[in-house]
Amino acid sequence: MSAVAQDQTEIIFGGDVFDVTGAGVLDLGILDEALMPFRRAFDQGGERLDVELIINAAGTVQDCRFDANEKLAPAGKALCTQAQRVGRFTPYPGLVLDYASATYRLSIRSHTGQPIKGEATFRASIGYPFERRPVTFGSYAIPPETERLSLADLQYRSMEYPRDALQNEIEAQVIVAVSFDEEGRVSTCRPVRSSNTARIAYDTCREARRGFSLRKPPEARPYVWVTHWRIAED
Repeated sequence: MSAVAQDQTEIIFGGDVFDVTGAGVLDLGILDEALMPFRRAFDQGGERLDVELIINAAGTVQDCRFDANEKLAPAGKALCTQAQRVGRFTPYPGLVLDYASATYRLSIRSHTGQPIKGEATFRASIGYPFERRPVTFGSYAIPPETERLSLADLQYRSMEYPRDALQNEIEAQVIVAVSFDEEGRVSTCRPVRSSNTARIAYDTCREARRGFSLRKPPEARPYVWVTHWRIAED
């Protein structure tokens, strides 16, 4: 069964209320350097360390919290120390996110079985979804039709269903606003609204960046893409 928004109470993203999980690349340095002393506590991948970071607008990690049992707590403290020292978040190219601070959530596990020479022992992953609620991003006002592009103004290819959303059977209506550079390529993409989780809006912007271009550049008007991600019935 496909996952739809469970709680219809809308979340308004902006200022200090934002989640950027899945909206870019998070660099926490080499995880093994912080966590190898606690490898046994991870029980060869049987235990998971859940972490929530607070990221400022510059991409710096400002705070770190973790959810772990008593055995993993020292590992959580070590990871948070490293995250606040070297952690850095970089949004995907062209993705417009208006926030003062935001959360980023991830999980840490160790590899199962015996370590393989040359491979990292610890890996980070991000789950999907988080809110399962409608999300509006800031106060962006969609321009009237006369002040925005239509699909006829664009060249486009068939869009692929965002992989992680498909794997987790996430369905949503998503609205994003796309602008173009002088050569007609997508320069920015602003998430406007998602009917079910924020992350699928970020994934939608990545598809827009790969899939759209202008037929007759340059053009200052944006294109507002409204798409319904629906999983086909077998």
